[in-house]
Amino acid sequence: MNCLQATKLISDAQERELNFNEKIGVKTHVMLCPHCRKFQAQCAKMHDLMKQFASNKPE
Repeated sequence: MNCLQATKLISDAQERELNFNEKIGVKTHVMLCPHCRKFQAQCAKMHDLMKQFASNKPE
C-alpha cells in the first residue's frame, strides 16, 4: 500500500467501516510511515472536534 492509498482509506474510515483487508493494509502502512501516522492522528482529532461542534447547541 502506498501513501495515496493509505490516506484515502484513512479518510474513508471516518465515514464507513473498513473491511478486514483495508484495516490490515492501513495498520501496516501506518506502522511504517510517520507521515501517514500523523495524517491519521490529525483526521481522528478533526473528527472529534467536528462531533463536539455538532453537539453544541446554540443558546
